[in-house]
Amino acid sequence: MRITVVGGGCYGIRQTRSLLKAMDAGKIAGGTIVVVDRNVEPPAAAEFAGERRVKTIVSDWLSYLLRYFLDGEISAGDQLIPAHIAPHLLFDLTAEYLRKRDGIEVRQVSVESVFGLPFEKASGSVRYISAAAWLCPFSCIEPAICPAIRSERTWDLSKLVPEKMSDDADAVVVYKTEHYAWGVGSIPVSGILNSLSGLEELIEASGKNIIRIGVATTSNCHGVVGLMHVSHIRK
Repeated sequence: MRITVVGGGCYGIRQTRSLLKAMDAGKIAGGTIVVVDRNVEPPAAAEFAGERRVKTIVSDWLSYLLRYFLDGEISAGDQLIPAHIAPHLLFDLTAEYLRKRDGIEVRQVSVESVFGLPFEKASGSVRYISAAAWLCPFSCIEPAICPAIRSERTWDLSKLVPEKMSDDADAVVVYKTEHYAWGVGSIPVSGILNSLSGLEELIEASGKNIIRIGVATTSNCHGVVGLMHVSHIRK
């Protein structure tokens, strides 16, 4: 099993420490934790020197993920730990993955959908959203009873986003981060691969000249949303 941690700085170190503790406690299966960072000597390399379960790879994030999903050996239990502070990496992965297919062109467009949330901020073409009107702790597991308001958490952005984007997108893919272990959220790699394969099938079957596809990465409470227009040039 491979657990990929995106980023070898302070956040990646904290996540990797928690994953190792969870392995030691038997909360998750043992495996290899792969920390990906573009710097030649990221802090994580020194932090986990000699730890046989941690491997540091020097690469930009998108290039690593493209190699992983196009050419890598993916096991059923593989997990992706997204960076807390990052560009919309899985949008970029989705776009580049589709561009590798013959006859497919992808153009990113601005998200105009309004989600009715306390926090919504456009940054370039994407929109960052949050159901929280307060600052949440780094390792919050988003329990059913929200500790900030001490009452039931009634929201789930993975369900809200497709609903709110229904007028602007023909299909919406949501890559959902859920609590994995010891305050660390992850996305099953098999789920990402299934979504990518599903998009290929959708594009192939569609008779439209342009297919509008929303791509979101969310937890229950926070997320980032992008929109692409995909053209399939049939020969």
